[in-house]
Amino acid sequence: MISYMGNKLKLSATFLVAGLILSGCGASGGSSAGKDTTPEVNKTNDTLNKQSYVAEVGLTPRQRFSKALEKLENGEEGQALAELNAYLISVPNSNSARNLIAQISTESSQYFPAENFIVNLKSGASLSTLAKKYLGSALKFYALAKYNNITNPSRVNIGQEIKIPLTQLAISQRDKDNALELEAPSLENEETDLVMAEEADSVDAVEDMEEPIEPLLTEVIPIAPVETAESAFSDLQELIEEQDYAAAIEKVAILRNFGQFNKESRELAIATYTGRAQEIAETDNILAANYYTKAGQLNLQKEASFAAFENFKMATDLDDQNDQSMEEMLVLQKEIADKYHREASSAFRRQELDLAIQKWDMVLKVNPDHSSAKLYRAQALELKEKLYNINQN
Repeated sequence: MISYMGNKLKLSATFLVAGLILSGCGASGGSSAGKDTTPEVNKTNDTLNKQSYVAEVGLTPRQRFSKALEKLENGEEGQALAELNAYLISVPNSNSARNLIAQISTESSQYFPAENFIVNLKSGASLSTLAKKYLGSALKFYALAKYNNITNPSRVNIGQEIKIPLTQLAISQRDKDNALELEAPSLENEETDLVMAEEADSVDAVEDMEEPIEPLLTEVIPIAPVETAESAFSDLQELIEEQDYAAAIEKVAILRNFGQFNKESRELAIATYTGRAQEIAETDNILAANYYTKAGQLNLQKEASFAAFENFKMATDLDDQNDQSMEEMLVLQKEIADKYHREASSAFRRQELDLAIQKWDMVLKVNPDHSSAKLYRAQALELKEKLYNINQN
């Protein structure tokens, strides 16, 4: 009798597995599997007419979108356009991709008004952060680069003058900046007062001294050490241990400027960005979201997809206008959910029910609305309970 019931359960499991196979194909986008989704791109302007560009073969949607951003950051708009058009085949509702294509295809004089004001690029800032602050979206970095005749957006320097188009949002943000400067105490005045106080103290001290002051000054004023990539890395480690993330942010920027961003420094940068984001999330949600975005981008570089997803989700939760993080989060959500759903289905076919349930838990963690994962996880739990009851008898 027990053998008969066991065979019956195995037969039920077989039918359930068959359903899983069919569902797995649909959930993972089976309709486009194996197809060449890298069409040649139509040439959209005089710059691109000289050469045809073809999207790279074999990339996932996330990799393709990241590749497009990378190409745009390096000023390679022809190849970026090819990747974005191919990306739209996989993610047809991507407003971010369409926005980037519009930036490539539209002259900056038509994209932004001619009137502008100047800002100087500060430490840790980029065209993306300026675009986010003044234009409403970090993804407008390329249009801003074209507006400033910058052919390679990744190569800008601290102190460089950047023209900000005089849009309504930019005007509003500029007015806020000016108001904050008026409210805050003048740093220059503070420094002047401090220097005057120090000079007065020095005069009083000199009057009481019999020895010349010049030799003493020669001894007590040290020469500032020259900062190197190694010293910046060491300082960054110490600052993270002390949880001084505000200062650590500056050291990360210094390491980037040195071009010394290896595996170890990437890990420290991720810890810095996430630590600082947690500190300021309630007081400056926009900046905190930007830091989570930076951490997500670094996690993508090390192919830590789940950690990157969580970073982008935090960024999106803090700032629902953070288009870049939203785009990355949605792409990663689909990628991770499809991966674990396929793995869960495979484990179920092998009747490794605990593993299958664990994998479906991962699917639901990134996408609580994944209907197939909900259904088959419940059926796996039911089958597991039935097998347990049989073994008990």
